[in-house]
Amino acid sequence: MKKTHDNNSIDKTDTILSGLTDDQETIIALCTPRGSGAIALLRLSGDNAIQIADRIAQLSSGQTLASQASHTIHHGFIIELALTSGPEKIIDEVMFLLMRAPKTFTGQNTVEITCHNNQFIIEKIINLAVCAGARSAKPGEFTKRAFLNKKIDLVQAEAIQEVIHAQTELALQKSMAQLHGTLSSVVSTIETELVYLLSFIEASFEFLDEEQRDLDFNKIILDRSHALQKLVGDITSQFSLQQQIKEGVRIAIVGIVNAGKSTLFNALVKQDRAIVTNIEGTTRDSIESGMYKKGNFLLFIDTAGLRSTSDIIEQYGIERSFIQAAKADIVLLVVDATRTLTGIQYQEYEKLVEEYREKIIVVINKIDEAKAMPAYEFLADIQTLRVSAHQGTGIEDLERVIEEKIQELFKQLQSPFLLNQRQYQLLAEIDRRLDFIVNGYQGGIHYELVAYQVKELLEKVSELTGKNVTEQMLDTVFGTFCVGK
Repeated sequence: MKKTHDNNSIDKTDTILSGLTDDQETIIALCTPRGSGAIALLRLSGDNAIQIADRIAQLSSGQTLASQASHTIHHGFIIELALTSGPEKIIDEVMFLLMRAPKTFTGQNTVEITCHNNQFIIEKIINLAVCAGARSAKPGEFTKRAFLNKKIDLVQAEAIQEVIHAQTELALQKSMAQLHGTLSSVVSTIETELVYLLSFIEASFEFLDEEQRDLDFNKIILDRSHALQKLVGDITSQFSLQQQIKEGVRIAIVGIVNAGKSTLFNALVKQDRAIVTNIEGTTRDSIESGMYKKGNFLLFIDTAGLRSTSDIIEQYGIERSFIQAAKADIVLLVVDATRTLTGIQYQEYEKLVEEYREKIIVVINKIDEAKAMPAYEFLADIQTLRVSAHQGTGIEDLERVIEEKIQELFKQLQSPFLLNQRQYQLLAEIDRRLDFIVNGYQGGIHYELVAYQVKELLEKVSELTGKNVTEQMLDTVFGTFCVGK
């Protein structure tokens, strides 16, 4: 099939763009990752997406996309626009997926183009679409349009980002559930309860003198506010654990110098990432290495050895070792089986065990070289394994115990969703305001003031779901997305 354009075809771009707002204009972006691969997908979305696609498309059927039914796939070619009549230059052989509004992700007319994954082809198609009347999409603009067209709320929009960047299977499951409305449903319940509470308070203005003898308004308001505060508190209480699950499991390897921490680190990450020598203080700063295992992202951190030193750089590294222990989800506390801890070393170990007992696994290393292992009181009632990191003895047992510790950690998460920082801060503010109502009016309720507080709470809930949110906040939320989302 041959397709031609008249001499004025380029000028029609102005007609296509006339009268459209920024959110109605047709945008285009690559939706698949850049890099090697067979296929790439580009998306056009906007009021005039189909007309613009037709200007660079040549269907094998000889027909136009505008004449086709919605949600259909068509074979064809991307052609280069001609400034004069004559045959068009074929850029690539592609598939067009045509979807008409409103049954699309963005709620707008959408054309998705599947082409060969070559950067020259991809850039050429985008440039042709821009010449035909589209513009390049901004980060997160497709999802922003889905939100603006009420296909999803802001909480669900943020869940898309969480799905894309989930580092564990559990985080993926929770994010997918959130995308399908688990958090939105809870927020809706909070909003409904607040509306009921507000209507009850405002009704009390009229009936206070007549009916307070038969109805204890104060008790009802405080009881319902307290129940709502408990619901919000339950949601926010597991925020720290949720962040751990979202970002993967941090496993810090901590201990005195020359205890074999770096050798253990290399054995666990299955590669020689850390330099290993017999010289004390070889590891002066934290070294990290991540790996995916059984559906989880594990980040192992090899830390500087604990000891007294006058070396300023090494001192800084040792300080960071304690910071890593605090940040870690699991701490592997390495004890050298061939040496007895000095008084200061013993105190440091005892302090670590006392502070992080719940997340510590004690690893007795160098058992292949030890004749007799010293007895330490701080090791009582704490999980301990004996290994030889150098020979690989006991490493499989240690990996099994680490996996058990991870599952134990994940079992603590009862919430069906994972909050981000924005959601947590808004819910924490709601919790603080509810606490003020519950505890601030114990001596007697001033109904006008409580009504004002509840209205403020409803504003916060609306900000959470996006019903009442500034353009600046939307730009902040969607600006963290990649361009094709």
